[in-house]
Amino acid sequence: MGSSDTGLNGETAVDVPLFSFRVEFSIQCPRCDMPVHLDGPVATVHCGSCRSDIDIPRDYWVDTLLGSCRKMQHMEKGGGRGSILLGTFRGDLTLTRVDPCCDRCKTEFIDPWHLEPGTSYVCRQCGIEYPLAAPPEWLRKGVPGIRLLINAVLVEEDPSLKEIPCPVPLSCPSCAATLELDGSSRVIRCSYCGDDVYVPDTIWRKYHPGGRKRRWFVISEFSNEDAEA
Repeated sequence: MGSSDTGLNGETAVDVPLFSFRVEFSIQCPRCDMPVHLDGPVATVHCGSCRSDIDIPRDYWVDTLLGSCRKMQHMEKGGGRGSILLGTFRGDLTLTRVDPCCDRCKTEFIDPWHLEPGTSYVCRQCGIEYPLAAPPEWLRKGVPGIRLLINAVLVEEDPSLKEIPCPVPLSCPSCAATLELDGSSRVIRCSYCGDDVYVPDTIWRKYHPGGRKRRWFVISEFSNEDAEA
């Protein structure tokens, strides 16, 4: 637990008790049922499996993070909680009551309670850089206690800007002609025989690697409200 004597936007807040917790979050894509990582309170997330865009309502974020803050403030340091969320999406949420630390070397941040939003923190041990962000205004209104987001994504990267891997060879099973893949579709029409060929999972994943969930931190004020069950 820490404390802060300066609030966001420079307002005075003397000895405000703060706590932090780590978030790992994913939902099930409503179109293809594959997991999609939620690496921060984004408005839209892209499914790498079926290439659909999923809108994440603000109310969903507010409800999830409000409940998370209420649960974690009563959790012993080092403790955690995993939940399967049902409702708008089927979600997999893991919360851990720890102070901010480097994801690679586990070195704790120096004085995380006074970090400046809009900058970044560099791990003193391994040099990894972590972005620091103030919560969006709509999130601050919905969850007033949240003070800082560490290593969270606020805007999902445009999938069209991601680097395309080197071409992967694939032959048409009907005529053995070489197919042209660009990773944009699971079904390719052979330009020689006209057959439609479904791209196997092993090749599709080379264009759309899943990766692991991003671990991000929330720093929040303690609330007087009781934790939800």
